[in-house]
Amino acid sequence: MNRFKISRQADRDLEDMWVYLAQNDSLTADLLLAKVLDKFPMLAQFPEMGRSRKELSEELRSFPVKPYIIFYKNMETHIEIVRILHHSRDIENQF
Repeated sequence: MNRFKISRQADRDLEDMWVYLAQNDSLTADLLLAKVLDKFPMLAQFPEMGRSRKELSEELRSFPVKPYIIFYKNMETHIEIVRILHHSRDIENQF
């Protein structure tokens, strides 16, 4: 498996991340966005790489891309990118 789908919420998370970072430096925003996006195919190919997050949701996994965390679910034919959150956020209240 090497397919991934990005949820609407995760897409908004990516946009919010870029807008926030670009206020100070659009190059940094571009680089971090690329770094996060580059992880999606890798996670789709090796979905067990991420840490199980059953305490948040039954099939949820996470993978850090500092200072952000990618949250995803391993589906039968693909992974679904659920959220991309800054590590300092109240993660438990997001799920």
